[in-house]
This record gives sequence, C-alpha cells and structure tokens, in this order.
Amino acid sequence: MAEKKKKAVLGSLQPNVDPLLELNSLTAADFAPASSDEKEDFIQQRKSVSYWADAWRRLRKNVVAMVALGVIVLLVLFAFVGPLLVPYTNTGFNQGAENLYPWHYSLEAQRAYAEATAAQDPDEAVEAARAEAEANGEEFTSKDAALIRAQIRAGGSEKYEGMTEAQIYKELGYSLQPFGYSLDELERIEAGEKVFPHIFGTDRYGRDILVRTMIATRVSMIIGLAAALIVLIIGSIYGSISGFFGGTVDVVMQRIVDVIYSLPDVLIILLISTAMSPHVTQFITDHQGNPLAEFFKTVGPNLIGMFIAFACLYWVGLSRIIRGQILTLKKQEYVTAARALGASSGRIIKRHLLPNCIGQIVATTCLQIPSAIFTESFMSFLGVGVLAPMTSLGSMCSDALGGINTYPYRLIIPAIIISVMILAFNLFGDGLRDALDPRLKK
Repeated sequence: MAEKKKKAVLGSLQPNVDPLLELNSLTAADFAPASSDEKEDFIQQRKSVSYWADAWRRLRKNVVAMVALGVIVLLVLFAFVGPLLVPYTNTGFNQGAENLYPWHYSLEAQRAYAEATAAQDPDEAVEAARAEAEANGEEFTSKDAALIRAQIRAGGSEKYEGMTEAQIYKELGYSLQPFGYSLDELERIEAGEKVFPHIFGTDRYGRDILVRTMIATRVSMIIGLAAALIVLIIGSIYGSISGFFGGTVDVVMQRIVDVIYSLPDVLIILLISTAMSPHVTQFITDHQGNPLAEFFKTVGPNLIGMFIAFACLYWVGLSRIIRGQILTLKKQEYVTAARALGASSGRIIKRHLLPNCIGQIVATTCLQIPSAIFTESFMSFLGVGVLAPMTSLGSMCSDALGGINTYPYRLIIPAIIISVMILAFNLFGDGLRDALDPRLKK
C-alpha cells in the first residue's frame, strides 16, 4: 500500500519536504536534451497580430457595432446602387401619376368608390333614364321610373351606410394594390407590359419618392463624409501643432478654440450663406460654362456656406483630443531620439506622433459624420440647405409638411431614414472607438 502523503497543517510554518525528497529518484535520462519533436510540441508558434487586426477582432465581438455597420452598408447600397435599378429619375415628372400612395387602391377603384357613395337625386336619375330611352327608341313607362326611384333609395350612400371604406371597396370588387400605380400604368400592366411600381408612392408632381429618397440619402452621406474629411484635416493639424510646441503657442491656440466653441453653428451658417449668396450668383453669371461655376450652380451658396462653417467650427473637438494625445506622446523616448538625430518638428509630428493617434482620429472622425448629417438635414428643413432640383432628406421633410394630414408617409419615410442613419453611425463610431483604444484590450 502506497504511503499516504502528509497534508500540511493549516497555519503551520513547517515546510513541505516531500517534493524535495522526490528529487532523489531522478535519473540521468531525466536530464537528457529535448528532441526536436518535443521542442515543437512545447513551443507553440503563434501568428503575430497587428494593431488593425487586433482592433478588428475586438470590433467583431461588439454585436451592436457590427449590426450598425451592416445597416450602414445597406444604406450605402440603397443610396448609390438603388438609383441604378429604378427606371425613374430624381426630377422626372410622371404625368397622370400624381399623389399616388405607397399602398393604395387604383384610380379606377377610387372613381368607382366615389360614384357608389355619392348621393343621387331620384328625379334627375329618372329624367336621365327617360332621355336615354327616347334616344334609343325605347318606351319608358311609369313602372320603369318607379323601379329607378326604388333602386336609388336602396343604393348610393344609403346602401353603404355604416360600412368602412375597405368594406365598400370589397363590396365593389376592388382590393388594395401592392404598390402605387397610375391609371395609365395599370392599363399597361393589363396589356402585358412590365411596369416598375412606385414603391414609396409619388409626390404632387408625379415624382417617384423612392428614387428621391435614394438620391437624398446619397446627398446627406456625401455631405457628412466631406464634412468629416474637412474636420479630420484641420483638427489633426491644429491639435498636433498646439500639443507639440506647448507653452505660449498652446495657450494662444487653445484660447482661439474656446472662442470658436462659443459661436452658434446655425447662426454662422446663416450669416455665411447670406453674405456669399450675391457673390456666388454673380460668379455663376459671369463665368457661364466654367466647371467651377457649374459646380457652384449645382451646390448653391447655402451648401458652400455650410462647408465653410464646418471648416471654421466643427474641428475643435478633434483638435482637443489630438492635443491631449500629443502632450503624452511627445515625452516618449522615440521622440527624444528623433530630435537627437536632427529630425524637424514637422517630420516628428507627421512620422511619429500622428500615426500613434490614428485610433482616436478614426473614431472621432466617424462620430463627426452623423453630426454633419444632422446639421445639413436641419438646415435643409429650414430652407437654407440644398437648392432644387437637388434634394436631401431634410428638404423632403420640409416639402412634406404641406400635406402631412393627407400624405403623412412623405414625412415619415425620410424621417425614418435620417434617424436610422444617424443612429447607425453613432453606434458604429462608439464601437470603433472602443476597438481602437489600446487601454481597453482584454
């Protein structure tokens, strides 16, 4: 029977000598060098992981951020690929297809509904029937007149009294159309022709709301990305200079930032747009055919003023974040070594400091996109954003206010797109910030 090992008494200071006594049983074979197979089994080689690969690994674990990324991808396809698949244009008027609902009864059914529910005068109906009989050479008796009067009393609006609109349509033999079609398009469908439906309906000019929503989403996304690029360039340069040189330079530059923080962005955009409008209009008039003039004509002074406001105001948040990172990084040994080797300040900032701030730069820039989209949509809603025929989600909401009681879907559709887009960019930006922050590594 094997000897039982003694257990150490709790609180005892006497050392456990049993493992030491077992060393006496070792043989020379236990000290032989390890074979190559044993070395390979013992040392496991793992593939090195880069900063971006590690960030992507952690980002994939964030379910909310990945769902938001999927929504952004769908919105990009909706905005940039969708218009290529729809046969309608943003400005094309479709005569006869005005004010179609996304899910509605055909125009033929609407006319039948109006005739069936309209109250009819019995005397007028008798006179009309007598005139028709005389025109056809038929005899019209008092019995026929009494029958028409009885039918009118039993029919018309009295027949459908207490019935809902859907029940009346069902009684007439009509059902809801899956998407919006005009009467001409229904006739073309009956003739065997393929007609693309107005999935979101049409506006008062017959313009397809689906393709207008796609183009508006594209415009809002482009403006958001362009504003984020402006913020990235100005904010990173300004913040890195302020943090690197420090001292009086940093104090003066940060007081400028404080002043900019106090300026209301909406007021600045309105002032810039108002001041630039006559000059931009004069430039367009004097330089007909010039590519820059055509660009200004398409964009309009309001949007140009908005971009100028982005360049003047929106970079301050990013600059402060970069400044804080530079203040920490410039004390590192590799910066001291670069200075000792004679590297200029610009080279140190460009080659050593800014690359180490890339995580914060990318995350903050991504979070700037929804802010720019919201500002553009709000200004377009007020009527000082994009100019017709260009459209954006904000201008579509503004146009829909006039018929909100009759056509609420014209406001609901762009409002939902704006909300989903801003929410998706915010959630993805938060997840990206967590994934790129080295302090959150697990």
